[in-house]
Amino acid sequence: MGLTMKNESPAVQEGKVSVTFSRPAGSFLYSASKPRLSLDGGEPMTLSWGTHRLSVAAGRHRVQAWVPYILPLRAGRAEAVVAVGSGRTAEIEYVAPVVTFAKGYLGAPTRRSAKRSSMVMTFNGIAVALFVLMLAVTLLAR
Repeated sequence: MGLTMKNESPAVQEGKVSVTFSRPAGSFLYSASKPRLSLDGGEPMTLSWGTHRLSVAAGRHRVQAWVPYILPLRAGRAEAVVAVGSGRTAEIEYVAPVVTFAKGYLGAPTRRSAKRSSMVMTFNGIAVALFVLMLAVTLLAR
């Protein structure tokens, strides 16, 4: 009596990663660009600011996020490992940094973006004041 085996691979169990992209309030520099996301070292995806749900195989995934910029080319780089259960949704958040050379935040959803808004507004106010001062000096020098 012979034993026959079917050559069937088990169905891949899927889950979702819900990623929310945010930037500090008043950070107009990031408005001109869209964040990037890479899963497990794959080709980067261009996504908009806000929340996105991505279907993935159940298991652990290495997630990288950043914002393309002039210098550095990948501003606010951040990386995290996310465990996704079968039929479950893992929620993560990317928060771009106030200063492009700083690291971004990628991990469990928080209220980090609200904490940074006053610093960004102060930085933007100083930048506008310096611009107005330089413009006034230039006009008066004529």
